[in-house]
Amino acid sequence: MPTSSGAPVQRDSDDGAWLDEREHEDAAERLDRLAEDYNLVQMLAFEGFEGREYAYFETELAKYGMAVISGWLRRRVIFTKCRERGFGGLPEPPLDAFENPDTVDGLSGETVAKALDRFRSDVLIPGRWDYRKGASLRTYFIGQCLIRFSNVYRRWWVTEGRVRDIPHDVDDDDLLGRHLPSVEGLVLDQLTVDRTLSSIKDPRVRKALAYRGAGLSNAEIGVELGVTEKTVERMIANERDRVRRRNIA
Repeated sequence: MPTSSGAPVQRDSDDGAWLDEREHEDAAERLDRLAEDYNLVQMLAFEGFEGREYAYFETELAKYGMAVISGWLRRRVIFTKCRERGFGGLPEPPLDAFENPDTVDGLSGETVAKALDRFRSDVLIPGRWDYRKGASLRTYFIGQCLIRFSNVYRRWWVTEGRVRDIPHDVDDDDLLGRHLPSVEGLVLDQLTVDRTLSSIKDPRVRKALAYRGAGLSNAEIGVELGVTEKTVERMIANERDRVRRRNIA
């Protein structure tokens, strides 16, 4: 996946303490490194955060991001990191999901590519990074990666991850007899997803419910489907009513 500058990816405020980037770093060394980051940002800003120097900076940042995110994925500690930053509630992956290098590379690459784009537009250009708060550029960038990982992972979990664990021998009567509060509840129930979604004719509604079950908000689902948040609310409400009528009949 290419970065915003065309370089390939190969493999809110942060205080930096959560990453333990250099746990035993001398205070003077840390100040020197932050000063170097500050000077670098000033130079890149002078060039409008574009051009050859920025492309090099972005590529090096991508390499660092890939190393960190892929390592956290393989060790499954990325879910702990997300919870620590307030991005919890992610569904559990299949047990062997991250033993597949293609899966790790795919999730890491998409996460880093999205983070690079938003790091430039949301952090660097408006000047949100402040070296005086103690977080290095790399630490701040990894925080941006965690923000992007949450949605990247949820989309993967809907389309790739959870389908591997869904059995196909559940009767429709079992679905109707389950005491679940809503259609969203049906989607979240690991044993009922396949048949529940297959009964929905409208592909947009199927996707909306699958995304809702994976934890995306109605606003996020609207972005994915290219519709408004109100449209998503209406689609889900209509499907909830349809299932309730079917249960009563």
